[in-house]
Formats: sequence, structure tokens, C-alpha cells
Amino acid sequence: MRILTSPEFEGRPSGGAKPHRSAYYITRQFEKYELDVQFQKFEFEYGFFDSATGHNVVATQHCKRTQCKPPLVITAHYDHLGQRGSRYYPGANDNASGVVVMIDIAKQLHNLDVARDIIYVATDAEEKGLHGAKAFVKQWGDRAIYMNVNLDMLDLQKKNTLYGLASRSLQPIKSDITATFNATPIKFRLFFSAKIMARRLNAPQIDWLRASDHYPFHRADIPFIYFGTGMDKHHHSVKDSFDEINFDKLTQVSNAITKFVRSQVLDNTSATN
Repeated sequence: MRILTSPEFEGRPSGGAKPHRSAYYITRQFEKYELDVQFQKFEFEYGFFDSATGHNVVATQHCKRTQCKPPLVITAHYDHLGQRGSRYYPGANDNASGVVVMIDIAKQLHNLDVARDIIYVATDAEEKGLHGAKAFVKQWGDRAIYMNVNLDMLDLQKKNTLYGLASRSLQPIKSDITATFNATPIKFRLFFSAKIMARRLNAPQIDWLRASDHYPFHRADIPFIYFGTGMDKHHHSVKDSFDEINFDKLTQVSNAITKFVRSQVLDNTSATN
């Protein structure tokens, strides 16, 4: 988190001809856990006339069994707003928090005998229109994906509440999702409707279904669950910084989500596929 939010990383801007230094840093972290890591290059358009190049970091923990189930894909966007003038935007909660939790999941599940591939995707150009996730889903094509777990803004604030928005098709495993938080002090609220989530969070102006990288998976009829903390008063400001993060709570969040992912990549997976 300290490195990803440092001035040297310039607010992790997207759209460069080459991968940003933050993408190389994330690659090195995944390589520590013996994952198969590749850059996924894509072109995207934003605004009326502008186009640019993006670079996802795709890291795979392979299932080594004779028969493997469809993969689980974990996403967290690493790009942020970059610099504007002399100021840079650290993007600690949005979304260095999701990236570091994703890396922590890879660390905790290292060497696990998984029954399906776990594909970690640090997406680029989310801030400009979810372009990294769109590119991944498009290039993946018609091959099956079991589930997308999307991590975006995981720093718990005073309310101490983590929210989940899931596909209605995941209602049969509702107890599996919520049970991972039972032994923690974290309050967890799970929704299967973006409209109900918006009302409960008193944020009617936000469409939580379209708000982050889970949306392209939803559009492709791939089941998803999005974990996030809802509104953040420092969102898209220079105050979204390392010093504002509660690392004790972030660790609790990471451990709980890891527990859920583990339950879905072993033999006792209870949902469809």
C-alpha cells in the first residue's frame, strides 16, 4: 500500500503506451507466489475523440488436476487519477486497497491444491470506463467462468460495514458468502439488487451494478460478487492517502474474503458449475 500510493507511482495513471511502473510492481508481487503472470494489452476510447492503450496484469494459479472446474476470476483495478498539475492522487482506498487484498489472497492461497484455476486480474483504465474488465471479458470469449469476485474500495470507515452486491444466480450460496464474516467484528451486508443497495446506503445517485469492474462480467452473464465499503468522503481527492487506511480492519476484510475464495476453489464448492 505504501509503495502503490507513493509519489513515485504518480497516482497510477492509465493510458500509457507501455505498462505503468505500478503494473510492473504488481507483477513482481504475483511472481513471488509462483503465479503465471502476463500483461494483457488493449486499446480503448474515452471522451469523444481520445484513444489510449491499457495494460491488465493477469496472474494465474493453475489447477493441476486431471479435470478442473471453470476458473474463478478475481478483479481489482490498479489505475487511479494520476497527477493533475503539481498534485498527485494517491488512490489508497480507490483502489490500492483492492489490489493489496488481491495480492494477499494470492499469498494465502499459494500452493493450495485448487480444483479450478484462480485468475487474478489487476485491471487498468477502470476509472475511464471499466475498460480493463471489458477487454478481459471480450478476449476471454465464450469459455466458461465460474464467478467473478471484484474488489474495489475495501477500507472500512467508522461504520465498520462491508457491502456485497451479488448476482441473483448466487443466492443459493448466500450462506457461504455471509458465513465467512461471522467470526469477525466486521458488519457485512449482502445485496442481490443494486437498487436496494443504493437505498440502504442512502446513495440513490449511484448505480452499484455499473460502478465497477463486475459490470462487464454481469453483461456477459457471468456470476459476480462485488465487495466494497460504499461511499468514501475522500473519494477522488488527494486525501485518499496511505495515512487514512485502517490496516487492522483491512486485514480482517482480506482474511474473510480469502476464506470465501478458498471455499469456492476446493472440491466442496456448492454453487453451480
